[in-house]
Amino acid sequence: MRQDPLLASIGGMLRRFKRAEAWLRNAGLPTSLARVPVWLLCMHYCLMMRGKTARITRIAERIARWLETITELAQHESARTELIDMDGGMRNDIESTKRTLLLLRELCVDVGGMFRSTGFKSRFLEHTQETFMAVADESFMTATTLQRAIEMHDTRALSLLREMEEAERASGTVVDSAPEAAMDEVVDGVVGPANGPATALPPGVATDMPSGPESQRDASQSVAKRVVTPVQA
Repeated sequence: MRQDPLLASIGGMLRRFKRAEAWLRNAGLPTSLARVPVWLLCMHYCLMMRGKTARITRIAERIARWLETITELAQHESARTELIDMDGGMRNDIESTKRTLLLLRELCVDVGGMFRSTGFKSRFLEHTQETFMAVADESFMTATTLQRAIEMHDTRALSLLREMEEAERASGTVVDSAPEAAMDEVVDGVVGPANGPATALPPGVATDMPSGPESQRDASQSVAKRVVTPVQA
């Protein structure tokens, strides 16, 4: 049995009430009246557990809504990279909730065992115990399912983000290299490849060029005049 303040408190009161019950029975009181203190302790415990059951039910509803949200995100292409639990904080909170549920369930079992060890039986107590454990077990299973769904969603989302980043990087490399390739083609077409022969002039140009220094100077002046002479209207 766990060493817990709640168990210690209920166990201590239960032992005192059982001694009081024995004293009252020896004093001549009927058993039903002698067990009134134990009944009151049982009622107090059952009311407390019903309050915890209602609270756990509300927590389970929130967990179920989160599970629906994660499931819907996985079904929409545009939302598959949203709501990523990068630092694991959400999964840690869920794990803490699961540990609390297990602790409360164990306490519930231990308290029920203490009442039974004294010979006390109550259908109200049994119903309260069964209801609480059913809610706790269902909440635990839902929380575990949510943890797995978040882990799968994060893995898939991070993989998609990496693929998108690689695709953007690849497209950027292609776009950056296109102007350089085009410029290389232009330069090669005009001046020829590096350390190679110059590209021949178009047909008819080389044959029209006069030979000799003077002829080349006259040709240059003629070309200059054609360039600078304004176009007549």
